[in-house]
Amino acid sequence: MTRKIIRSLFIALVFQVIVIGVSVHSSGKCSLLCNCDIWYGLQYASCVGRHLYSIHTGAPNTVQALDLSNNSISILNNYELANAGLLKLKYLNLSTNAISEIGLNAFDGLSNLTVLDLSQNHLYYLLSDIFISAKNLRILRLSKNNFNSHVPKLKCPWLTDLILSSCQISYISTDAFIGLLHLRNLDLSNNLMIQLDSVVLDKLQFLRTLSIEGNPWSCDKFMRDLQMYLAHKNIQYYPVCTKNLEPKKFEKMIVYKPQMRHEKHRPSITLESNIKNITTKKFPAFISTYKNTTTCVNATNKANFTKTLNAISPYWFLVLGFLLGSACSMFTCYIWLTRKTSCCHGYRQRRDNDAQRISLLQNLWQFEDSVFHEDAISCPGTPPPPYREVMLQPGLYRNPAVTTNLNNNANNTG
Repeated sequence: MTRKIIRSLFIALVFQVIVIGVSVHSSGKCSLLCNCDIWYGLQYASCVGRHLYSIHTGAPNTVQALDLSNNSISILNNYELANAGLLKLKYLNLSTNAISEIGLNAFDGLSNLTVLDLSQNHLYYLLSDIFISAKNLRILRLSKNNFNSHVPKLKCPWLTDLILSSCQISYISTDAFIGLLHLRNLDLSNNLMIQLDSVVLDKLQFLRTLSIEGNPWSCDKFMRDLQMYLAHKNIQYYPVCTKNLEPKKFEKMIVYKPQMRHEKHRPSITLESNIKNITTKKFPAFISTYKNTTTCVNATNKANFTKTLNAISPYWFLVLGFLLGSACSMFTCYIWLTRKTSCCHGYRQRRDNDAQRISLLQNLWQFEDSVFHEDAISCPGTPPPPYREVMLQPGLYRNPAVTTNLNNNANNTG
């Protein structure tokens, strides 16, 4: 039993040594910064998240798939990949780095490169001949860069897949894809494009799928022409303007002539009834279109009025009501105060006149009492004369004291 156990252990040990030797021989000498393995039948080196500043990682020359994502690489110089001995690369992942500049001859010597991932970097432009030496490049990923209106005009006729999603692209020129004659899949999703002319895609004779969703499309005539072009070319795409494929009722007015607008303002002509009959017989379509235009204009006026009413905030109504109420209250207060002052002034005038009248009458009574106290016969029941008679006939009611003094002076002199 012991011999059988020893033999089995020895055979297992030899088998393990053979497997380790084969794996080491197939992978070569792997760098301490990378992990080497077999991936889809390719010798694979993963150097992810090692804070690398260059592609010189010490990976073996036999590596065919290299992953350098999530590092701090900022520049790819000319012939840098070839000088590092990475001439057998078929897959290169440089995503999630800080690459902002790539030399014109950075990919020279990489004739076997098939997939290149440059997504989520700081690229603002790419030279048109940068991939001219990579004759087998098929898939290029450039998503999450900042190209804006500088979409790269690449000369790479063997490229089949191009991903330009989330690149803040707002405009694509008509000659942007002239050098991509064999392109099959194009991704322009999640950008800032409003319009895309179908002339941009005329040179792409082999295009089969187009991703345009996630853009702020205006859904106007250009978009309708683009969707009709894509449907005619049997290009698969996600429809972004399904509800507005037909022209709007207000867009029909563009087709009509401006003279139709002033038709009803023309002066009246003789034989008007005959002319109307002739026009209705010969041009019924013209009259129907004219009626449609008038109804459209009325509808637009009503719609604009309702929009303005809806746009006014209810707070403005509260402010206007408050202002009107305060103005009305101020006006009523002003009227009340003016009436009050006028009444007070009239009352004071009447009171002064009555006091003046009473004082005059009292003076007259005092003079009469002083003069005729001894001689005149007192008549306690006689009322005083009215003020009006005293003022209008002052001769009848002269002061008796004055007359008596004048008579006494005359007698003394005589």
